[in-house]
Amino acid sequence: MIDTAGVALPGVNVRLTTVLDTALVITDGGGNYRFTDIIGPEFRLTFSMIGYKILDKSYPSNFPGPVVQLLPTVLPPQQTLLKEIVINRIQPIVIKEDTVQYNMDAFNVRQNSLLEEALKLLPNVQVRRDGTVIAHGKQISRVQVDSKNFFGGEVLTATRNLPAEFIQSIQVIDYYGDMANSTGIKDSEPEKILNIVLKEDKKRILFGQVTGGGGTVDRYIGSMGINNFNDGQEFSVLGSLNNTNTSLFSYGAPTGSGGRERGNSDLTGMVDPEDGINTTNSVGISYSDDVSDKVSVYGKYTFTNRKNRTLGNSEETSNLGTFSIVTLKDNEINTDNKNHLMAWDIEAQLDDRNYLKISPNISYSSVGSRHVSNDTIQRGLERTITDRDYLAEENVSTPNFDMDVLYSRAFHKPGRKFVVNMQGKYAQRDKEENISDAFRNVNILTGEPVTGVNDYDLRQDVTSDNQNRVGRLKASYVEPVDNNSILEFSYEYNYTAIDSRRSVWDVDKQEPVDSLSVDYSYFFESNRMGLVYQMEQSKRFKYTLGFAVQPLLLRGQTMDIDTMTQHRNVNLIPSAGFRFRINDESEWSIEYLGTNNQPNFSQIQPIRDVTNSQNIIIGNAELKAEFVNRITTRFRQTKLGKNRFFEAQLALNQVQNKIVTNRSNPSGTVQETSFRNTSGYFDARGYYMYSTAIFNDNFQFNLNGTTDYVNNVSYVNDKKNFGRNFIYSQAMQMRFMLEDVIETELNTSYTFNRTRYSLHQPYGLVNGINANSFLVGLAGKGYLSDNWAFGFDLSHRLNSGYSDFVSVNPTLLNAYIECTFLNNNMALLRLQGFDLFNQNTGITREVFETNILDVRNNRLARYFMLSLNIRLQKYPEKKR
Repeated sequence: MIDTAGVALPGVNVRLTTVLDTALVITDGGGNYRFTDIIGPEFRLTFSMIGYKILDKSYPSNFPGPVVQLLPTVLPPQQTLLKEIVINRIQPIVIKEDTVQYNMDAFNVRQNSLLEEALKLLPNVQVRRDGTVIAHGKQISRVQVDSKNFFGGEVLTATRNLPAEFIQSIQVIDYYGDMANSTGIKDSEPEKILNIVLKEDKKRILFGQVTGGGGTVDRYIGSMGINNFNDGQEFSVLGSLNNTNTSLFSYGAPTGSGGRERGNSDLTGMVDPEDGINTTNSVGISYSDDVSDKVSVYGKYTFTNRKNRTLGNSEETSNLGTFSIVTLKDNEINTDNKNHLMAWDIEAQLDDRNYLKISPNISYSSVGSRHVSNDTIQRGLERTITDRDYLAEENVSTPNFDMDVLYSRAFHKPGRKFVVNMQGKYAQRDKEENISDAFRNVNILTGEPVTGVNDYDLRQDVTSDNQNRVGRLKASYVEPVDNNSILEFSYEYNYTAIDSRRSVWDVDKQEPVDSLSVDYSYFFESNRMGLVYQMEQSKRFKYTLGFAVQPLLLRGQTMDIDTMTQHRNVNLIPSAGFRFRINDESEWSIEYLGTNNQPNFSQIQPIRDVTNSQNIIIGNAELKAEFVNRITTRFRQTKLGKNRFFEAQLALNQVQNKIVTNRSNPSGTVQETSFRNTSGYFDARGYYMYSTAIFNDNFQFNLNGTTDYVNNVSYVNDKKNFGRNFIYSQAMQMRFMLEDVIETELNTSYTFNRTRYSLHQPYGLVNGINANSFLVGLAGKGYLSDNWAFGFDLSHRLNSGYSDFVSVNPTLLNAYIECTFLNNNMALLRLQGFDLFNQNTGITREVFETNILDVRNNRLARYFMLSLNIRLQKYPEKKR
């Protein structure tokens, strides 16, 4: 027995009835049940449990063999148990192992709201301005509707198109993959997904929306969507076009390409996180259906054309021991990206014991870009600086195909299984570049050229062709030891094969540059044999112990066999997991995992890449694969009666054979970067989230904190350097809602970023580099009447410790007034002013090894827009 999230249901009453016999059992902790010595030509099973619907199923008794193993039965939640009972308060949150379920009838969701707006009301769930959903400290990767991917699982498409009034419950699930779901052994990091359970009366409905708007500075937006749900069949067509940084198939909030990821502690959601200006056109089709009693098909096709223009400046400090090289850069980047994607899933329950899932994906993208920059580079306090003019035009095409196949076989003995998962990927990347790179050395005081120092002028045409082939096979045999434990025997094979060809043509000399060209093949292979024992002594206590042996092979060679390398290694990988259900409201878990990371191609290819003449990259064909030891512990507590939630997690990573850089300064302001393996790297990353209602459910208080400590390793002129980076973030959010009167949020967040180096640092940097960022925001929406409303969001960010070259402290104010009209308020007319103070600018700091990069880029600036949105829905005639 399982629920709609696929989680086992213990305690279900299962009654078996035949014309000659009646029997009753209760499912165990794994949702399993068993009847013996059944007599009769056919039998009926009745499943019942408080809070769930009562199911009746009939079966013939003409199964082959003396033992019958039935497929898992899904028990859906009951909306109302007894019509005669008036429910005064619905339990808002239910926790079931890896699933946290929010029952939406317990939350005050305003009429005509979308899923995105409903998510903002849930404890421990945040929705950023760009539509990213953070649940329990982790980003949501995909969305399902009734356990099927909606529009291929795309998060934005679901959150900005599904009406909240259709939803019975929202489930936040730690999903460990189809393989783990079949075997019951969770041996990898889970992804966080949403499963939307629709109300029974909303499973057959036709709905859609259309939006159009125009504004100042030639801003425009248009979108349409049609969705048809019909008892498990789903068909959707969506499309949009805009130049307001608006997300794919969305209405209202900006995003696009070229943005930088923000920390999960930033709860505000009122700052546009997107760099540059985007013009986006997109269209997509999604389809899902049970084509027979045994076969289900669901998938999507999407096309997106996104053009981005980003203007910015940056300051990068490369610390090289006794001196540093500082690069000031003004740049402009224009990109034109076209992408086709087709993704499908085919599930077949071949018979009572055999299950097959096939998931093919095909994509093709083409990107044209133009990058222009003017750089000023200074080495230490020297009076000689380098002025650099850089222009790169490139065209890239990337056809990709991948296939995932899962087969599961259940045997007569309950719990005995054989599962095999096969994955194959093929990716090709064709790239043509035209590069012009010129720099001259001048005196910083006079501006005159420096004699005796060679200037540089490089013009190249570069053609490259990369083909990647990735394969994975994992087979698992699961044998039940007793009613509470299982034993898994597994074998896993992985390979990666890369062929790279690169030819360089000197435009001025009209001749090929053999020293910069490459024809190289790279192959990585691993075999892993493992044994895992899993024991679940009760509902409260569960542990897993495992051990694996993993031989590795890494091989590379040029086509003429002038360069050939080969490395073999054997990793011994223990694994362990422990989960303890302290009580019905608290849970603690800890686990250990070991994984390999292979070097990427740019690190291992045996050439000197002078595409950037100021930063020459030298590959190392002798690199070995990294091995990562990871320990994760998590505590979670939910006070159901008080609408209170607390979760904390700490993850420790230690990496053997860490691949790091070795930077040197052969002459002037030129840097060379090579790669090597070393030891000493580790990091510790933790977070906590606390959410509670204050006074009543209308006043919600959230705290969110993250701490990262990274003991990074790099080399400077062959000397080992430890870069200790500490980042602490703390955020607070308060939400208050008075139904049909006001909704308001107060947000604050603070981030501290400190960097320390073990090698002596120049110019007073011995004590390290600190940066601080503080943000405060206030947003609100007021209802003037049943049809009129107004809203605003105001935010101010204070930055300190950043370079004066990029530093800025923007204040942003957005405001709108809207009116709803027509039947059921199906039409919404909105007048919006964006960035009224005209200060929208993005500033970020990145610390990597011995480099510190401060960046400031343009973002969407002030404009005004008038838009109209119309939503329609129709209930089909009931089936007779």
